[in-house]
Amino acid sequence: MGLNADRENREKLVELLRYESTKTETGAVTSLAEYVSRMKEGQDTIYYLLADHREVAERNPNLEYFKKNDLEVLLLVDPVDVFTIASVDKYGEKPVISIEKADLDLKEDAEEKGDSLAEAEANALVERFKAVLGEKVEDVIVSKRLVDSAATLVVGNTGMDAQMERMMKLMNQDYAGARKILEINTAHPLLKNLSALLKADGDDARIEQAVLQLYEGALLIDGNLTTPAAFVARMTELMVDATK
Repeated sequence: MGLNADRENREKLVELLRYESTKTETGAVTSLAEYVSRMKEGQDTIYYLLADHREVAERNPNLEYFKKNDLEVLLLVDPVDVFTIASVDKYGEKPVISIEKADLDLKEDAEEKGDSLAEAEANALVERFKAVLGEKVEDVIVSKRLVDSAATLVVGNTGMDAQMERMMKLMNQDYAGARKILEINTAHPLLKNLSALLKADGDDARIEQAVLQLYEGALLIDGNLTTPAAFVARMTELMVDATK
């Protein structure tokens, strides 16, 4: 708590912070200085992810890009981390940023881009997602961070990490949270199938079902799904349709 209360000694206190990371074993911790010493050439940002447990963090779709590109991410899994990291926007000259932010400067993999839908097809799919989801999301965009997953929710410029939102809800049950941005992976087979279905029959009811399922699945991973019964019922309908 001294990070917030003792501004005079803040820089000294920051050196005492310790976090787990994707480069440490479970339970082992690293300092910000040690993280910086391992940063890849050309990397100028310290990345972190807030989660309830390490296992939850390691399954987060937003981590996929960083795993693939061997970029270390701090895993903030202690409840107090929510409060300490909020006081550390920079370490030295390096910004400290959550990987759940929408505006990360991520370089797109050329090979992966070649596997994605063409721009016109991707745009048509994005517009359909927006039409179905409406005010449920702040925006829908094509993802650069997803590798294996079909969709994920990320935070806009004014929003909070999912973990921070959960902490706010614990303190205030009426806290609704901000709308998030849905990122879709247009190289994923499901999104390609949806694009083909959209071109063949734009009125096919399965399109809307799939869009809602992808969105609510992302909410489930975020820990913010409030309608699990509807989610399971829709999933059952889709499986019945797929097994006809």
